[in-house]
Amino acid sequence: MGGVDKIFADLGGEPVLAHCLEVFQCSDVVATIIVVLAQHNLGLGRDLIASRGFNKVGPIVTGGARRQDSVRLGLEAMAKAGPMPPLILVHDGPRPFIDEAMIQRALAAVGRTGASVPAIPLTDTIKQVDETGTVIGTPDRSTLRAVQTPQIFQTDLLVAAHAAISEDVTDDAMLVERNGGAVTVFEGSPENVKITTPDDLITAAGILAARGCQTAGGSTDDALRWGTGFDGHALVPGEGLRLGGIEVPFEMRLEGHSDGDVLLHAVASAVLGAAGLGDLGTHFPSSSPEWAGADSRLIVRKAAEMAAAAGWVVDYLDATIVAQQPRLGPHLVEIASSVAETLDISPDRVSIKATSTDHVGAIGRGEGIAAQAVATLRAR
Repeated sequence: MGGVDKIFADLGGEPVLAHCLEVFQCSDVVATIIVVLAQHNLGLGRDLIASRGFNKVGPIVTGGARRQDSVRLGLEAMAKAGPMPPLILVHDGPRPFIDEAMIQRALAAVGRTGASVPAIPLTDTIKQVDETGTVIGTPDRSTLRAVQTPQIFQTDLLVAAHAAISEDVTDDAMLVERNGGAVTVFEGSPENVKITTPDDLITAAGILAARGCQTAGGSTDDALRWGTGFDGHALVPGEGLRLGGIEVPFEMRLEGHSDGDVLLHAVASAVLGAAGLGDLGTHFPSSSPEWAGADSRLIVRKAAEMAAAAGWVVDYLDATIVAQQPRLGPHLVEIASSVAETLDISPDRVSIKATSTDHVGAIGRGEGIAAQAVATLRAR
């Protein structure tokens, strides 16, 4: 790298390391960040963390001779700092394009075996060669994957593997494998490149430009994404019909685990979808007592915060409420204003419409209400 440490090389006006620290700092599921650095980088690391206000960073640790030694030292520092968390992500600092969507995929995957890694299929043919450079085999590339980070582990499995295995390995998953554990894979990203050479920095700069970001802090241009959402609930006797965060006068209400607000549920689903963060039920399950009877505005705000942590903000929202009854025309302006306030965007960036099914189907018989939404997100 021409004498420049790769994690402090300039990428869009910020050190490479700042880009991934920003994502972990903003992620609601990350409680503590342990940064492991070479001795000569400790001062640079401390200055960066202080200047950017990365207050989730706990111990800043001097690393070891090998990658696995550095991770082990980080684990030891975490254990000394307080109670260990149930799950640990291990990430390479030279990979600046980690995002919240990948963290969420890691969380979804780790429950299968307690250890999971992001991976992408290989597109090139791979050859095995001997010491003379002669090809001795061509493995079936359909069974091969290029592995990335962040790798996620149940803490006890990772700590036990580091304690038991001393031979050289290339990643933490290999330690778990050597210790008898099973490791699964989840979807990685071709953009999740590891910067090792000056050419990698050129590639990374192109990815950053395509994402519409100039710095890790998140300046923007017109990079956009779209997501759709749909929800429907039955009408049941009782007052308290909630739509878009307001109460609409009616002798029936929507049945649901939270307040049954189908419009806001569709909005939250659209925002999560556009940010690549999965579905509503994964993050706000009906089995969770936390969301029983909850104001759905909280769900939408949480979805928007998760999208922001992944690098996206809501730019525009278009939604349609499908209801035979009650008549919603007189309430649409107030509903739109409430949705805009919930998303913290201007009212002119929200369009709310209403239609009926002309007495066709369950909604046409007045048995329920549905809503669909399309959210436009732009890069931060």
